[in-house]
Amino acid sequence: MKNLERRPHQIRQIFRAREMLTLAVLALSLFITYRLWDVAARSADQALQTTFEFKVREANIRIEQRLAIYQQMLRATVGLFHSADDVTRKEFQSFISSLSLPEMFPGVQGIGLSLIVPAADKDRHIAAVRAEGFPEYTITPEGARDIYTSIIYLEPFFGRNLRAFGYDMYSEPARRAAMDFARDAGSAALSAKVKLVQEGGSAIQNGFLMYLPLYRNGAPHTSLEQRRANIIGWVYAPFRVDDFMHGVSGEYADELDIEIFDDETINAESKMFDSNDALDATSNERVLKRVSFIQAANRTWTVVTAASPQFEMSLRSDRPQLILQSGISISLMISLLIWLFLDDRARALHAAQQAMQLALYDALTGLPNRKLLEERLGQALNKAKRGHSHVALLFIDLDKFKPVNDNFGHAYGDLLLKEVAKRLQNCMRESDTASRLGGDEFVVLLSDIEGRNGTALVAKKILDLLVLPYEISGHTFEISASIGATIYPEDGTDGKSLIRNADLAMYEAKNAGRATIRFAQRDTQHNSAVMHAANQP
Repeated sequence: MKNLERRPHQIRQIFRAREMLTLAVLALSLFITYRLWDVAARSADQALQTTFEFKVREANIRIEQRLAIYQQMLRATVGLFHSADDVTRKEFQSFISSLSLPEMFPGVQGIGLSLIVPAADKDRHIAAVRAEGFPEYTITPEGARDIYTSIIYLEPFFGRNLRAFGYDMYSEPARRAAMDFARDAGSAALSAKVKLVQEGGSAIQNGFLMYLPLYRNGAPHTSLEQRRANIIGWVYAPFRVDDFMHGVSGEYADELDIEIFDDETINAESKMFDSNDALDATSNERVLKRVSFIQAANRTWTVVTAASPQFEMSLRSDRPQLILQSGISISLMISLLIWLFLDDRARALHAAQQAMQLALYDALTGLPNRKLLEERLGQALNKAKRGHSHVALLFIDLDKFKPVNDNFGHAYGDLLLKEVAKRLQNCMRESDTASRLGGDEFVVLLSDIEGRNGTALVAKKILDLLVLPYEISGHTFEISASIGATIYPEDGTDGKSLIRNADLAMYEAKNAGRATIRFAQRDTQHNSAVMHAANQP
């Protein structure tokens, strides 16, 4: 009887508990979903920023490398004139032709020689050049000057370059300033932004010129007075900026808006190049934007780079949205399960376990995801602090993975990622953690490691294993990996800084040629030792 009397009360308690517990679980699940979404969104933004910074650095490095290559090209031409007292026009033409300028040096309009012609020798000089078969040759522009210069050699000697034949570059202030600098410094010099003499018609581009001084053979030029006394001319190269940048920014044309300014002042007058006229890289509305400075010989170029909307869309991760949608769905599902199966605690625990699996493990590889990695990293750091031991992180990014997706499809890419995950797990101790952050990025947590030497050995073991061929569904794939390493406490005292520094070290490994290992701190001797070990069979 008492049981019968108490049953309605028990039923009301069960219903009340069901409602309260279901609401509590739903609220908690939604809160967890929000936190996961927030972490994923921040991670996606960081990945987007990191990719953007990498592409900006790569584009700037290409500009610097191209300028350095062209400077060496001019030095080789100066060496030609130093090899003989008299280099004929045919010999000069043959030498420049051997350089294959259009194929090997895009952007350069040619290589020439501008010779100093004293006023007293002007008529004799003109007569000598005309006697070579150029009856209309003269020095332009007209006018009396104390000193003249004349472009007497310029290859390839056809098309628009014919307009520069006989031009006195020393008569124009911007060119003269660069020529004087090259003469006095004995080194390469760049002119300010100019309109090349070769320009004509409607498709006019901004230009600049690179000069190297040519001194009299055998004459000293170690001092300023000697250089000024023994200068006989300049070897130079004219550049149309759009053509110069075509090979640098071409592959980024849809991703980056690159604008170059002739000095450190950003305005319309100093702008030399704009890869996308429809966008304004200098606008404050551009979220992904970077201002860099490139030392171009004697001049400083300001490079403003902004990400295009297409770039942001192509790299904007869907993961935060998927986490949000999946999290809400999972939250509702768990709440519904608790509502329906409150009396079955085993099923409720099973549902919670499934939700935890989705929240903490990568769905494709089964490896721990970023959240679980961060939790284990925090535990490892706390243990290391108490025991004064070391913890290491290896940030691994696969090389040559994108062509697998592009050429064989994402199904093969997913199978390849699973194989990579298996190989990583085979390298792990029970106390270590191999995790996947997303895409082709993995992070390995090494607890209680023996400093850098121990970390280097594990990284080498992983790298050797990952570069072995993969046999998948009748296809053989060969990839490699770039590994960035950080060690607690030398490279960071918290999880975020260790992951961030390992990520940056990984990009240094990619810049070093891929399939290699780099530590966060730039210890030249240690990195050399690691590279030596990594290259051993």
